[in-house]
Amino acid sequence: MAFTKFIQKYAKKLPLGLIPLGLFMFAIYVFSDITYNIIWKEEVKTDLAVFKFLSEHIINPPLTEFMKRFTYLASAPFLQVGYLGLIVLFLFRKNYRRVLEIFAIGISGMLLNLAMKVSFHRLRPPDPLVEPLKSFSYPSGHANSAFIFYGLLIFLIWKSNFPHPYKTICCSLLLILAIAIGFSRIYLRVHYFSDVISGFAIGFAWLLLLIWIMEKLKKKASKEVVQEVIEDADKSQQG
Repeated sequence: MAFTKFIQKYAKKLPLGLIPLGLFMFAIYVFSDITYNIIWKEEVKTDLAVFKFLSEHIINPPLTEFMKRFTYLASAPFLQVGYLGLIVLFLFRKNYRRVLEIFAIGISGMLLNLAMKVSFHRLRPPDPLVEPLKSFSYPSGHANSAFIFYGLLIFLIWKSNFPHPYKTICCSLLLILAIAIGFSRIYLRVHYFSDVISGFAIGFAWLLLLIWIMEKLKKKASKEVVQEVIEDADKSQQG
């Protein structure tokens, strides 16, 4: 019992909390491991095996047409509208701290994408099912952006006052949507399997880090405001 209480108190003092910290470290490990094997060792057996399986068992014309439209749900134009919509929503609610958080997450996610693309010069897969893209392949910008944006939606919904069952359903559907968008990039042969998994990993880690920083800053600011109110009240009584 005493040991359990010690673990609980110790976990609260960890930078991200025990479970989020574990997930963050796992995501960084996955990204680092894939980067080492793909970029430096040029290991592509799994990527080619996935393409072979899809071409033999999954790919068909109707599904391809659907995937071409579905993948748009993590495109830059769609996400720009999505982030703008969230900003307008919280501006309407006069929740300016959330507005700053959403803006920071959106901008930083875009910059992270650019930084990753110029850091790893991996060429796109050959014979894509859509018009060839000229940018580099690793990691997947769609997978990275999807996990950041839809992960942000999951966070906002989880922090809302919605009934718990609705939260669980909505968050599960959003997670499935983000994963499905990543799959669409592999299906359309614009990304390798490893591109998408690494995009998920770095996007998830980045979102966790940003949320932790913002929650810490919010708590610190709240404490400072409370302290100032107390000090002002003391001064008034003394006066």
